[in-house]
Amino acid sequence: MNYGPASKYYDLFGTKEDIDFYKELAIRHGRKALELGVGTGRVAIELAKANVRIWGIDTSKFMLNVAKQKLGKESTQVRKRVALKLGDMRSFKLSEHFPFVYIASSTFEHCTTKEDQKSCLTSAYHTLRRKGILAFDISQPKPDQPLNSWWIDRRALNQSEEVVRTIFSRRNPQTNIVSVNLFFDLCQRGELTKRYYEYGEALISSKQDIENTLTNVGFKLNKVYGSFDKSTYNEKSEKAIFIAIKQ
Repeated sequence: MNYGPASKYYDLFGTKEDIDFYKELAIRHGRKALELGVGTGRVAIELAKANVRIWGIDTSKFMLNVAKQKLGKESTQVRKRVALKLGDMRSFKLSEHFPFVYIASSTFEHCTTKEDQKSCLTSAYHTLRRKGILAFDISQPKPDQPLNSWWIDRRALNQSEEVVRTIFSRRNPQTNIVSVNLFFDLCQRGELTKRYYEYGEALISSKQDIENTLTNVGFKLNKVYGSFDKSTYNEKSEKAIFIAIKQ
């Protein structure tokens, strides 16, 4: 994704279902964490409120600016617990090492080649402490899901303005690359006042493919869940959530 000026509207359509899951892991594993693809800080700021020291990296200056603006509204204690860095999750280098690294919101899917996936997981591996934990989630489309899909959501900004988000996606069955076109329309009293367009690609991977890559990098797979309520993964799961340990 290019994640440009429309980043300021992403949280309007964000979910909260994963926050408690990643928060519990961060608290259990040292209250110090690194988020790859931190975005608007949707998850990271909630972890900081729970007394977790957190670093976050992202390639989008627009996303990081939104995160910084949100942080500015938090208490001094919360702001001190968050460090935001511009960086690529495939090739980052940090002076810190962490007991816990996570990738939320299916962001790992933006690694659209096997090489990208391996580079990302290798970078995470080298940043983790020994016996450190890596956690991330990916989507798992249903077998009968159509190759092309679209949907529309709308959210109110105030009494007179709303944002309408339209998403068009297409999956290439040969490569499993999904192309995503997003339109964010700012409307005032029913009239379009501004449109933002963003484009991105995501790679849909099987559970087995990810397990193999984790093993090749050096991780030991611990758990695979099918949802954030920690239900067991099965062929009907819409998510695959991996917990891996640095050996």
